[in-house]
Amino acid sequence: MRFTLNPNYTPPTRDCLTNQLIPSWYKIEKSNIITELSEVSYVALTSDGWTSIAQDHYFTVTAHYLVEGKMRQKVLQTKAVYKAQTGIVIAEEIADVLTDFGIFDKIVAVTVDNAANMDVAIHRLQFVKLGCFAHTLNLAAQSLYSLAIMSQWIAKICAIVVWIKRSMAKTVLQEKQAILKLPQHSLILDVRTRWNSFHLMLERFLEQYPAIQAASLDQRLRKPMERDRLVRFTDEDLRRAEDFIRLMRVMYTSTLCVSSEKNPTSGQILPILKKLEMHFTVADGDTVFVSNLKKQVWGNLSKRYQSDEIRSFLEEATALDPRFKQKMDDNAAVWDRIKGKFLARKLTDSEKVKCYS
Repeated sequence: MRFTLNPNYTPPTRDCLTNQLIPSWYKIEKSNIITELSEVSYVALTSDGWTSIAQDHYFTVTAHYLVEGKMRQKVLQTKAVYKAQTGIVIAEEIADVLTDFGIFDKIVAVTVDNAANMDVAIHRLQFVKLGCFAHTLNLAAQSLYSLAIMSQWIAKICAIVVWIKRSMAKTVLQEKQAILKLPQHSLILDVRTRWNSFHLMLERFLEQYPAIQAASLDQRLRKPMERDRLVRFTDEDLRRAEDFIRLMRVMYTSTLCVSSEKNPTSGQILPILKKLEMHFTVADGDTVFVSNLKKQVWGNLSKRYQSDEIRSFLEEATALDPRFKQKMDDNAAVWDRIKGKFLARKLTDSEKVKCYS
């Protein structure tokens, strides 16, 4: 390639890239970020540990801040970790990063997952800790797996999906889809750590249920099905599937709302929780199955974001969000609190000016 483009050009060696060019680029970029952050008054953080495909462990700290009214995100550090990630160790790692970039005193809140070691770390740093809302919704939905009435029913559906995805069954299913004029979609098997995948699996299962029924009655599959002794999917199971989709679709769209936006804000949390509370309140006419699901999900969610510090933080974030500022229950009281903080800050800044003048 280099001879075609420019025969006189010699590309840098691997050693040159690794030990000279990349460190130089990093040094310049880091200097630019430090300069930009020096002109910012407030910074929010997100932080998490993750594992690569090669099973190497890393820890990432990302800064979020406003520049001329526009949101900026900068990964301050991603480093390999070799120590057990206890709360004390994580606190030290975050503190080192913030000190290095000169923003320790500018942090307003840190968004992390709901792990206990993160609780210890953020408490040790004396920052406002905001549990990741998408992770919180996922935990509440995953708690359904602990219900006996759910686990047995899920196992039945998964067994059918696994069976139908086999080579011969899959071919027969495609034939039935064509006859019934259904979309030529493959069935989806859920991943237990991501509840959304179960919702998608169930939606696809209901979409293809006529074809699944037809395939199970096909003579080419009846004997293998009897041999595997699959538990039959009953009308009651089908009603539960339909009820589950109707009930959990709001949870699914809420998760997408806070996960797919480029710049999700903490002002979304309380309005979404209020909507979920209304949705998951047990109502007259609910079946036992639906009632159990509602109690389990809201029982989990209702325990989140309950401390006075977090509640005040979220109320103010919601009031300051143009989409929700008029939807607070005690909107006037929240705004009075915000005005009080603003006036206190303004007075403090004025006193600083006097000191330096």
